[in-house]
Amino acid sequence: MEAAGVMLRIDRSLTPTMAKTPTLAQWELDLLRSIERVVRLGHVRGIEPGRIELEEGDAEIDRDAVVVHCAASGLQYPPLIPIWGDEAITIQPVRAGFPCLAAALIGYVEATREDDAEKNRLVFPSPLSDTPTDWALMQVLGGRASLAFNTAPDIKEWAHSVALNPARVPPGQAVDDDLAAAAERFRVAAGPGLAAMAELAGLT
Repeated sequence: MEAAGVMLRIDRSLTPTMAKTPTLAQWELDLLRSIERVVRLGHVRGIEPGRIELEEGDAEIDRDAVVVHCAASGLQYPPLIPIWGDEAITIQPVRAGFPCLAAALIGYVEATREDDAEKNRLVFPSPLSDTPTDWALMQVLGGRASLAFNTAPDIKEWAHSVALNPARVPPGQAVDDDLAAAAERFRVAAGPGLAAMAELAGLT
């Protein structure tokens, strides 16, 4: 994935233990790589003037240094539950990486169908990820979810009409040879690819 430019590491010599999958430009990555003093002593336990206390030792800092916490968990990782429940609709990610599309999709299905079991069969949640294994799981469940909601002709037509869907082919758009070839490669690779990714994710 790194060779293909899909996932990138700040430090190519280390495998991260967590990946929040931010979106950034190459020039931003280059700036991050220019930082010379990197402390790897685990999570921060406390901060006081002149010192940061970490799990595996202390790091000295200027006594008047300003410390900015940039590692807060902005995304939450609750357990996945059916989107349509007895008492509420629980909005969750559906297709990996596109939360706005998921919310719009849930709204469309709610507005066009009556039976909650049918809604949950067509649209089901996928997790967010912060580890390589979780990333594979997110791709598998998100891929399965995408295949499921695309089996309904009206949902497929709707999904290809909204700009929130990065995979859409707008109605009336001419499909050139390059796009047709890419779509065919995806069609052929999707089944085996999801199966291999499921094995990486530890799914049976």
